[in-house]
Amino acid sequence: MKPALLLLRYQAQVERERALRDVIERLESRLESDPEVVSLEEAMQAARAAQDAVSARLRESDHTREDHRSKLRSREKELMSGRIRNPTELMQMSEEVAHMKARFADEEDAELHLMEDAEGADDAVRAAAANLEEARTLSTAEEPALKEELEAARSELAEVEAERDQLWAEVPPAAQATYSRTRAQPAVATVLNNQCTACRVTVTSSGMQVLRKGLDDLVQCEHCSRILVLA
Repeated sequence: MKPALLLLRYQAQVERERALRDVIERLESRLESDPEVVSLEEAMQAARAAQDAVSARLRESDHTREDHRSKLRSREKELMSGRIRNPTELMQMSEEVAHMKARFADEEDAELHLMEDAEGADDAVRAAAANLEEARTLSTAEEPALKEELEAARSELAEVEAERDQLWAEVPPAAQATYSRTRAQPAVATVLNNQCTACRVTVTSSGMQVLRKGLDDLVQCEHCSRILVLA
């Protein structure tokens, strides 16, 4: 086989090796940790954090309301006791009690909203838990097929690496050196309709003659310096 064709086949094996390594990395990562499960676990944590925050606010609201309820009852009892006879003091205390009742009513409304928020947070946690459980079940079910795909990719990679090394060994040293020096990637390109398919520049007539004769000499594109092979 001519050096240029050997290099083209070698290049194809290198590209296939790279693709297989990407597949293997993806499968290994997927088997180690399912991205969907990880995402839903994070969603579950966020839902629980929101639930805890609402619960804390509700407990604080309960504590505040009980404190205000106790103070309101105390002031009402004092107002109704008859011990205060000064009209001005009675009016001031009556206004204070009215203000406390209004504030307590506002706090009750706020607590109702908090209770609604708490119910919503509970629903969100239940939904997140159901989604997470479903994803984990699906991930477990897919694991055998993923392992089989990974094993097949590893087996193919071993074959590709062996063929790559064999092809490289068959390439003459001078051609190996030319290939290694070529900066453009991929280093080998086919010629179609007298044009380099990589850069679309027309190949010189002398270069086309060498390619058509099938000589061992390498022909490089005068524009991109890639090694050329007739398609």
